[in-house]
Amino acid sequence: KNQFYLLIVVDVPEEPQIEPEEIIGVDLGIANIATTSKGETFSGQKCTESRKRYTRIKADLQSVGTWDAKKHLKKLSGKERRFKNDTNHCISKLIVAEAKGTQSGIALEDLTGIRDRTPGYKALAAAIGKWAFYEIAMYIRYKAHMAGIPVYLVDPQYTSQQCSHCGYTSRENRKTQSDFICIKCGYTDNADINAAKNIASRADVNQPIALRPEPKRSGRWKGKPTTSVVGS
Repeated sequence: KNQFYLLIVVDVPEEPQIEPEEIIGVDLGIANIATTSKGETFSGQKCTESRKRYTRIKADLQSVGTWDAKKHLKKLSGKERRFKNDTNHCISKLIVAEAKGTQSGIALEDLTGIRDRTPGYKALAAAIGKWAFYEIAMYIRYKAHMAGIPVYLVDPQYTSQQCSHCGYTSRENRKTQSDFICIKCGYTDNADINAAKNIASRADVNQPIALRPEPKRSGRWKGKPTTSVVGS
């Protein structure tokens, strides 16, 4: 109620898939929602502050329990959802634009089965306020598809512990949330950027299958991607 939506249907031609000259790796996280191997970071600070504020207000409204409080709670949930969607759309648009401008492919973490293979996943989900890693990855994939940018999924295991310079992998390399210092070769970098570089190099070396999302007629991604080899 009291909300209006304008729906416009347009035909957006898909651009032919490029032959990438390099790969941009994208690391998804909490402190930074997304970080690229080129050093571009998208801070999660505003998102974290927003999540905490919404959580606090929701708790207060739920404790009241009146009809007006429930109505306000529903309205607030919609506002929070729109904020998340807008943030993910903006970030994914900038990442795809960077790839297009540099004739690059995009490498993402394969999030398949992350709930089962990530220790403490429930705690992680609570920490990010159920921030949709899947959603931002989906946005990147369908925007990249429309722009002719190939997208690769790689195994994210140990990308945060592996040195992108010498390849040495150790938990001790990750000194703090933001600092990466290789105990073998002494290489230092921002931890998220280092992880993004590892993601990029895994796609470049392994040459996995390129995922090309199948969009709906409306232009929205159906959710079940088709696959094709790079350059097809």
